[in-house]
Amino acid sequence: MKKTGQFVIALIIGLAGGCQTLNEEKVVFEKYYETTLGYSTSADVLESLHNPLDEYLSQGDRVAATWNEADDGQTHWFNMVAFDEEALTAVRKYGFSLVEQRLGPNAPPKPKMRLDGELIAASELLDAVYPTQNARFIAVLGAVKTHFAQDALEVVADSQILQSSTLMVNQALNAALVKLQNNPAMAARLPWLEGLEFDHPTLGQSRIRMLILGNTVKVKIKASPAWFRNTPFEQHPDVKYM
Repeated sequence: MKKTGQFVIALIIGLAGGCQTLNEEKVVFEKYYETTLGYSTSADVLESLHNPLDEYLSQGDRVAATWNEADDGQTHWFNMVAFDEEALTAVRKYGFSLVEQRLGPNAPPKPKMRLDGELIAASELLDAVYPTQNARFIAVLGAVKTHFAQDALEVVADSQILQSSTLMVNQALNAALVKLQNNPAMAARLPWLEGLEFDHPTLGQSRIRMLILGNTVKVKIKASPAWFRNTPFEQHPDVKYM
């Protein structure tokens, strides 16, 4: 697959310098924020997300995903958007990166994962009667996990890379939910800047933050101690300004 000269140069510089080889903000999350739920159409999304020289495109009946890999598959990423079947506007979006971060040319890789997700939630979910606010948080996060799994099913058959990426997200959401099901009171921490700490089954120390704003749910996950080595989760700009 052809690459733009800029993209290839960035990868070479990263490898030579012993640092991470994917600029996840530019490649994944700048494009993620360009999609506005309830407004962006499928045509808008495909135009902003898909650069055929740098990424692959997979499409289902109501889901589109762009994705690729680097570092012999150790680094991979995707943007995925689900659309309303009638209005054809975006109703869910996800940005994901798994980066093999290198702290020096001879240092072992330190992979780290990030997921940003935003969903328009059904009123039946948000307005239902729950015994506690914590029960509501857990139900909403469970719905996020279900929606993500269903959306991913429409596109993962296209690529083992995409399968690996979505599997890591499912593992993270499941691990957070298991912790909350065993400790429901901890759900109160989901909206906190510090988020909820949990262990990802392969990446270890992780944090998740979830906000419910009107009918919109926002989720952010960062998995791997590499994220928190120098800066606490709550001080990351993308966490503070979700």
